[in-house]
Amino acid sequence: MLVHEAMEQESRTDLLERIDMALHSLCQPLTVLQCRLAMGELIGEPDAMREAIREGLQECERMNRAVGAMREMLQQK
Repeated sequence: MLVHEAMEQESRTDLLERIDMALHSLCQPLTVLQCRLAMGELIGEPDAMREAIREGLQECERMNRAVGAMREMLQQK
């Protein structure tokens, strides 16, 4: 029984480490998204705003992929 419990604990620890890495990977696209949108707003020109929106949407796609990876990890458990 102790071996089984140790294996379960190791599996949980591995899962938590992978989720921690995935959450950490969300920080960068969130920062980029915030910066791009702020720059588009600051410049205030339609072209700058369109570019900020386009790049922001790309970062959203990136974040959705990271969240999807986390969901897959949790479903494997």
